[in-house]
Amino acid sequence: MNERVREYLKSFAGKAGWLAFLFCNGFTVYAQDSRRAIELDDVEVVSSRLLKDVGVEKTSIDTLILHDNISLSMGDILSKNSTLFIKSYGRATESTAEFRGTSPSHTQVVWNGMRINSPMLGTVDFSTIPAYFIDEANLYHGASSINISGGGLGGAVEMLTKPVVQDGTHLQYVQGVGSFDTYDQFLRLSWRGRKWSSSTRAVYSTSKNEYEYTNYDKKTDVKDEQGNIINSYHPTERNRSGYFDDVHVLQELCYDAGRNNSLRLSVWYNYSKRGLPFLSVDYKDNRDFKNEHEQNNLRSVLSWDFSRGGYKMTVKGGYVYSDAAYHYFTTRDGAQTDITKSQSYTNTYFAKSDVDVFLSDKLMLTAGLSAYRYEVKSHDMSPFHIGDNFNIGRNDADVNVQLRWRPVSALSLAGVVREESHGSKFISPIPALFADVIIYKPWNVVLKSSISRNYRYPSMDDLFFQPGGNPDLRAEKGVAYDAGIEWGVKDKMWSFKGNVTAFDSHISDWILWTPNTKGYWEPSNVKKVHNYGVEAMLSASVMLGRDCKLTASGNYAWTPSKNVGERLNSNDASYGKQLCYVPLRSANMNVRVQWREWTLAYLWNHYSERFTTTSNEVNYITGKLEPYYMSDISLEKQFFCRWFEMSVKGVVNNLFSEEYVTVLSHPMPRRNYEIYFTIKI
Repeated sequence: MNERVREYLKSFAGKAGWLAFLFCNGFTVYAQDSRRAIELDDVEVVSSRLLKDVGVEKTSIDTLILHDNISLSMGDILSKNSTLFIKSYGRATESTAEFRGTSPSHTQVVWNGMRINSPMLGTVDFSTIPAYFIDEANLYHGASSINISGGGLGGAVEMLTKPVVQDGTHLQYVQGVGSFDTYDQFLRLSWRGRKWSSSTRAVYSTSKNEYEYTNYDKKTDVKDEQGNIINSYHPTERNRSGYFDDVHVLQELCYDAGRNNSLRLSVWYNYSKRGLPFLSVDYKDNRDFKNEHEQNNLRSVLSWDFSRGGYKMTVKGGYVYSDAAYHYFTTRDGAQTDITKSQSYTNTYFAKSDVDVFLSDKLMLTAGLSAYRYEVKSHDMSPFHIGDNFNIGRNDADVNVQLRWRPVSALSLAGVVREESHGSKFISPIPALFADVIIYKPWNVVLKSSISRNYRYPSMDDLFFQPGGNPDLRAEKGVAYDAGIEWGVKDKMWSFKGNVTAFDSHISDWILWTPNTKGYWEPSNVKKVHNYGVEAMLSASVMLGRDCKLTASGNYAWTPSKNVGERLNSNDASYGKQLCYVPLRSANMNVRVQWREWTLAYLWNHYSERFTTTSNEVNYITGKLEPYYMSDISLEKQFFCRWFEMSVKGVVNNLFSEEYVTVLSHPMPRRNYEIYFTIKI
């Protein structure tokens, strides 16, 4: 046993001893406490359909799922509980979201009202967002994303944290231990008084991450005594250089100023150091080569909310700082040679104001203004880098007006218009129209539809990366149509709800990086893409007895996403073919049984084959990635005491030890285990 593990277990034994001391001093588990936790009657809130959600295709992730265990990132949550495809390069490596067959840069991500997409890449790495830090997550599909942001040609992800609601002081601590030398710790300390409230959350995760896998990209020959090859096999290898250390701290302060005024400050800091695993086709020795990524992120939002009668106003200001370093080097005979040593710094300043006005009980007006100042500096200090560094600043602005009207109780209409500027350039207005009609009120059956036009402005790397950036790029343009049906019915002992949506989207001037004759890659507006398909969601719950409840939910997506642009040359076979790494079908299911203090949960998700070439060529060994089916199972036991509660939870990931990859040459772990101890005071 190495020294690191010995010290960790020693520390953990001390914490376990402290808990045992509490029990030995007479804190008895009371049966009536556990019964009281189970037998609370459901409270049904009846209200008319919100005007703010007219025609909107929105998926909300249950808080119980978000806070299922501390090791899960938002990438894990979205891949197992939504129709999004999460493109992951491996455990604790970059995870990006592809919404409705679009690219990761076509998914806008908002945290507490502020966009957090990287101004350099235009994407968000969901593996660096712990789900335990998010209290509410909403997915806005297609045209619905225009309600919160422009540029989401596929959709948008909204993540929110909530103020403390319980009076007094509360403490929660979670300790996790898992396979591959993985340790997770979470701490939350919250307090709420008459005017002030405070919440402090911290997560620390660390792992050697050296899991074994069968390398199907290599073969080892077996020879006889004469040196003749008599057999061959795929070797078993380890995930080399895949270690990670992540630290997150989130501090929130809220102040109730009275007279419907409130102030709130959220500050989130993250430090991450990760080794980037070697590819399964890599023959280099990881003792000689290192591939490492290190970053610091600071996100902060200060908001003021005021409401009175039918009027609400919100003003926000924010700041984001990020520095990221990528270092690829070799060490031989004590001498270090940098192959790549890049560093980037980003400063983002943000201001926003929104006003909601109910002109009547049937008419609602919303107006908003936001401004962003981006300052980006990037350079590569390795001797092999070609091109200059860049240091760019840009001012972006967004103005939007939204009008929602319910002329009769069964019909609602809405219109949204956004206007964006990026530097000195203005893009065309971004309009969207929404409608819904209730066709069967007892079951809340609603028909919904929308139509929109949207634009995404190129990222800083698209425009200025050296070498290859193209400052003449045009904004990507999209037109989308949605139509669907949703329903929801509830009885005292059961509930059932769901929706089915068909969509059709056309995107032109799609930005694609391709190799040029100068020996490097550059972006250009070359593609037209047709995305269409069907998304479906179902969820149900039923009381199986006085102390037993069954809940189940599932998602399904059929997403053809095809290139319909002109051929680049006579050898271009990409016309009419599915885009790379976009699965045609995806599905997931979450089943949970609660009996008294026990909870058994089963998660299943599936992705169909993904092509790795634009021609969808399958005659090559690496032409496609095989479909896979993933199963996770967990069992949790809670203990209720006089002034605190505990739980013990065991998790088996990849229950059937599936061998799979989501990105070529990046094998994922097979069956692995986790155990969590939680105490709440």
